[in-house]
Amino acid sequence: MGTSTDLTFGAAQLPPAVAQAAQQILDRIENDEVDEDLIHQLASLGPLREKALIDHRATGAVFTPYPIAQELVDLLDVGAGEIVCDPSAGSGVFLLAAAERKFQRGESVTSISKTLRGIDIDPVSIEVSRLTLKLWAASKGGQWPSTDHLVVGDGLLDVPEKWLGTCDVVIGNPPFLGQLKSETSRNRGRAQALKQRFGSLYTAYVDESMLFFLLAVELSGEDGRVTLIAPSSTLGSDSSQLAREWIDSRLTLSGIWIGGRSVFESAAVDVVAPILRNDKRDECLIVRYETQDVLAVQRPLPGCWSSLLARANGVPAIAITATRRLGDRAVVTADFRDAYYWLAERVVEATRNDHRPKLVTVGLVDPFSYRYGDIPTRFAKQRFQRPVLDIEDNPPTQLGAWLEQRLIPKLLVATQTRIVECYADIEGKLLPSTPLVSIIPEQESELWHLMAAVSSPPAAAWLASAAAGTGLSQGTMRLRASLIADLPLPEPSKTWDVGAELAREIQEKGVNDEAARRFGEAMNQAYGLPSSELLHWWISQIPKKRP
Repeated sequence: MGTSTDLTFGAAQLPPAVAQAAQQILDRIENDEVDEDLIHQLASLGPLREKALIDHRATGAVFTPYPIAQELVDLLDVGAGEIVCDPSAGSGVFLLAAAERKFQRGESVTSISKTLRGIDIDPVSIEVSRLTLKLWAASKGGQWPSTDHLVVGDGLLDVPEKWLGTCDVVIGNPPFLGQLKSETSRNRGRAQALKQRFGSLYTAYVDESMLFFLLAVELSGEDGRVTLIAPSSTLGSDSSQLAREWIDSRLTLSGIWIGGRSVFESAAVDVVAPILRNDKRDECLIVRYETQDVLAVQRPLPGCWSSLLARANGVPAIAITATRRLGDRAVVTADFRDAYYWLAERVVEATRNDHRPKLVTVGLVDPFSYRYGDIPTRFAKQRFQRPVLDIEDNPPTQLGAWLEQRLIPKLLVATQTRIVECYADIEGKLLPSTPLVSIIPEQESELWHLMAAVSSPPAAAWLASAAAGTGLSQGTMRLRASLIADLPLPEPSKTWDVGAELAREIQEKGVNDEAARRFGEAMNQAYGLPSSELLHWWISQIPKKRP
């Protein structure tokens, strides 16, 4: 004879597929067909809820596979009796994993039901979460109380005040809502509410997942632990810098879990989970999901979370003591959108012996190379082999001033890259398009010295540590003008002079391993970093010549 549960659930509030699957689980429990597979069947209710969403991209809701939730619960060493909170609970997969671990560690179902908290803005997902935990309790021979701590509300704005400062563990997968796309950007009312809620830590472009980190720290008790899954770009994005520094002043970044791009089927995004706790050790742990490799590295400076991802990517750790910055010797700027739209109406294919200004796109810039004519490029939804600009004699005032500022000797830097890709426009006849960064030396005579510094192995490692994961993948970085301007410069020396001459030689004759080695050695010496590891890493990252 089976086990009677007296369990009922509001099927009318549930998607039909969820209600059907839940009934099958209930039947198994009442027929005493409980085995190790049941936990995964319970966890499957979340993905069924996800399939019922009209557009999960607009809400940022991505449901977490149970093995991921289980692994992060284990990393935080969730213990019996501890209060666990998920501020973006969704269908409750993290709470389910926490409940199972707590039960395995000897905690009763009754106690567990009083120590799990969750909030989510979607009432249907909360209903799925409640149902999942009720079924889990029934499978353990217990009962989940009807008055629990799973509530409907906006975690960032509606979390119960009595939860603040009382949670031992805060864990979850908050929505990925980047603010650079219209479909996920905040409306004005929500932006104002969040600004009032988080004050100066809120910025217009901060991803909502980073705001959930701020909330998680507020929820955490004095000895609490926090981990939330987030896009890897939040580790180094400028918009999250203040938030990261504030978090580091309250809880310590003790490690990072690297999930990569294969974690979520419905979201093609590289994800990580920073791990925060009161930890006085000087080391951080890097844990990879796919390989289970663990690497211990030195703790980064406050707010510099991306350096952990850089270490995981094989970027050597360096320490540059120089105080002079690139921005002290040059104007570093990214071009504005108006220039792009103006150029878009004037770009044409070059004719023979064409003397009109050539267009430079990100895809045409390699280290020490401008691949004009070698490979095609796309600009303004058109394909060109040799794009030039057909500019009228009297351009608009604002654009005319921009042309004067750009048609001079300068350095051009690609912004989506693994290492720095820089080309010297020594004649000042190239026009950059967004999002290229232009570096215009205060003194033209310093062009090749600045080229050598920007293109050097130390610069590549320094920038990667500051911006790893901010590009299109965890292995790439998005270089913004302000970050490039902050790049340390070496002290004047003969080795820097040699590096400048070698940079000129490589651009004129082409890059090869021997030329790269000589240049890299010179610039490592100029920066006081005679590291063979740094040199070998940098050479390995130089892209091979493309067809």
